[in-house]
Amino acid sequence: MQRLGATLLCLLLAAAVPTAPAPAPTATSAPVKPGPALSYPQEEATLNEMFREVEELMEDTQHKLRSAVKEMEAEEAAAKASSEVNLANLPPSYHNETNTDTKVGNNTIHVHREIHKECIIDEDCGPSKYCQ
Repeated sequence: MQRLGATLLCLLLAAAVPTAPAPAPTATSAPVKPGPALSYPQEEATLNEMFREVEELMEDTQHKLRSAVKEMEAEEAAAKASSEVNLANLPPSYHNETNTDTKVGNNTIHVHREIHKECIIDEDCGPSKYCQ
């Protein structure tokens, strides 16, 4: 970022300062008009004001970049935390099937739940895979 600031500073100086020296005045020569850098009215921005503005723009850009990096890091951390699933902590019904017996008075209600996790291709099946 420092290199960018130095480059901008050099460009501003090159644009604001005349490159050719003014000819020496002689008695017969016509009055010389001032160079482009000297012809600005007082209301125009001075060189120091331009430097201050460039510095403020650089600081603002750095602030925006830092904010963007922090935001991206926070999004990555949130995505990582939400995507980590511990298979051992899943409820028993997740793994394949569950059987429950519930007594209601003299009757017993038997519930059998089975979850079919079909494999899309043969390589999906195996130990510690989703479909097992």
